[in-house]
Amino acid sequence: MYHSIWLMTIPLLLCAVWAHAGEPASTSPAAQPPCMRVLLVRNESGRTTTITPAEFAKLPQATVRDKIPHTDQDGAYEGVLLHELLRAAGVAFADPAAPDKKLPASLRTAYVLVEASDGYQVVFSIPEIHPDLGGREVLLVNRVNGVPLDAKLAPYQVIVPGSDLHARWIRQVTRIMVQPATAAPVSPQDAAATAPQTGRPSEGQVFLVGTGPGDPELMSVKAAQLLKRADIVFCYSWMKDEVAPFVRPGAVEVASPLLMGGQYCGQNPDDFQGELQERVRQTNEALDQLKTRIRAAVADGKTVAFADNGDPTIFSPWGWVPDLLAEFRPVVIPGMSSFNAANAVLQRGLAGQRSLILSSGSDLGRPDPQGRLSSTLVFFTQRVEIQKLMGQLRDRYPADTPVAIVCDVSYPSERILRGQLGTFADVVAKEQLPLLYLLYVGDALGVATAAK
Repeated sequence: MYHSIWLMTIPLLLCAVWAHAGEPASTSPAAQPPCMRVLLVRNESGRTTTITPAEFAKLPQATVRDKIPHTDQDGAYEGVLLHELLRAAGVAFADPAAPDKKLPASLRTAYVLVEASDGYQVVFSIPEIHPDLGGREVLLVNRVNGVPLDAKLAPYQVIVPGSDLHARWIRQVTRIMVQPATAAPVSPQDAAATAPQTGRPSEGQVFLVGTGPGDPELMSVKAAQLLKRADIVFCYSWMKDEVAPFVRPGAVEVASPLLMGGQYCGQNPDDFQGELQERVRQTNEALDQLKTRIRAAVADGKTVAFADNGDPTIFSPWGWVPDLLAEFRPVVIPGMSSFNAANAVLQRGLAGQRSLILSSGSDLGRPDPQGRLSSTLVFFTQRVEIQKLMGQLRDRYPADTPVAIVCDVSYPSERILRGQLGTFADVVAKEQLPLLYLLYVGDALGVATAAK
């Protein structure tokens, strides 16, 4: 669960700053960093391969000449033949057990589904894209006439040479999937969805999902599976292209930038003046519209997800969801935080033999003039002398400071002990604590009743 770390003092400070002044301007795919331009390729066995621009450049390159659509000009399209891309993702076009066969049985009725970032899809048969099977040299391109694709086409475009059906020249490609045919023409899920309904649909669910710090391979399997089945996925504009490869076509809805951070969500406009008063009013209107949208979706039995970078409980623009949308009982799916990813890049266990403070940058961990601890201390422990630590903390912070111990987090045996610093030692004395647990101290835990 945790490495050999236990913490007693607080000289080490790590400040993770998240700041915003309105929603970032939307960037074109061509202008996005490589981590936002990955290509997801799924083979016939269901395994997904993430291909970055650098990895794409290492694949066998090809050039196909054809007319540029809606012009009389020829274009030299550069990229990777679609069947070579699929081969790199593990698609087996030849059957080692029967080399005389043109295709293994698993591919004879399979098809290739190519999907764009906006949900547009095009289907190809396997023989259609493989020259050895009589098909065309269908190319996935990233350059034309020696120049990278422009923002309307990037990051990748499919070129079908010799075809005037340009609707199949799908652009802004983010996902390619080999779909095996099933024995039944309708899946059990689709059959259930189209069956006559004899009563009200079961109530839907709401999730707050951490998607990792940027690299899509750092997203948890649980998060990816949940996004895949979600009917509605709310995100802010800068995440739309990142989320698109993982969700159903048309599921993404860009949320109002007024909701980002939740600073003014639920506030009383009368407590503000001037332009800020109007901003608070507009924010509450946006929040009410969001609630109405979710309420209707949940009543219709749909799954609603809020997609968040990193972990949604650490400096998150969606951090307000569990409180202000409590009526929908949102479930939080944790994700890897940028804090974790940064630790890995630094190649350091930053806690070591000391404690660690996670701060927004506005608080350095000192008590305020009233003696309140406004920052939250997070102690990673390994059989720490807990009673001794409780005494040290009582000497520094008020007796009613909320405290909590989290044991075996994410395991079936997970449990939480809560209380106030002044009486918590008595509760701990009655408990058999595991080898590893987390101790939280600070007002961010919320109002805590005195432990008895």
